[in-house]
Amino acid sequence: MAEEKKKKEVFLTTPSLVGKKMYLRTATAEDVVNFQKWRLLGEPQSMSCRMASLITPAQAAERYAKKEAPFDNLELAVVLKKDHILVGKAVSFDYNHLNRSAELGLIIDPDEHEKGYGKEALHLLYKYLFKQRGLYKVYAQTAEFNKPAMKLLESLRFKKDATLRNHYFYDGSFHAGLIYSLLLSEFE
Repeated sequence: MAEEKKKKEVFLTTPSLVGKKMYLRTATAEDVVNFQKWRLLGEPQSMSCRMASLITPAQAAERYAKKEAPFDNLELAVVLKKDHILVGKAVSFDYNHLNRSAELGLIIDPDEHEKGYGKEALHLLYKYLFKQRGLYKVYAQTAEFNKPAMKLLESLRFKKDATLRNHYFYDGSFHAGLIYSLLLSEFE
């Protein structure tokens, strides 16, 4: 019984990272296996303007275990509170100390889309970044063809700041990239 309680404590997070339906915790190499499976189930190149890594989930976990992430980058597992099931990944990266900003990213298990998990996960992440890490701005980039991402960001009150012309090469042609941001003053 005491060992079972100790196991649960390993996965507890600070209260600022616990929401209504889920919590965020530090990702593990085992989580990365699922993250890569989810990427491969979709169109990996559609998810980023950078070259997609077409590697197996096991290779992704091996790379993750070997790499040392920059201190300011966060790679967090999105986990349901009711049954502790992994449903996604929320990240912050490219932390800028001078501008007090960071970029956000998200991937949700394709079987769990349209259940509000992405919205709650991003909200938990940027709330933490604003309130605990002292950021002034968070931003996200997506392709113009990614209507669900645009809808999600707009539902969280992100504003479209810029259009990067011909920024994504996908499916044989170039597409615009869109940058959305949310300021601390818009969050409060």
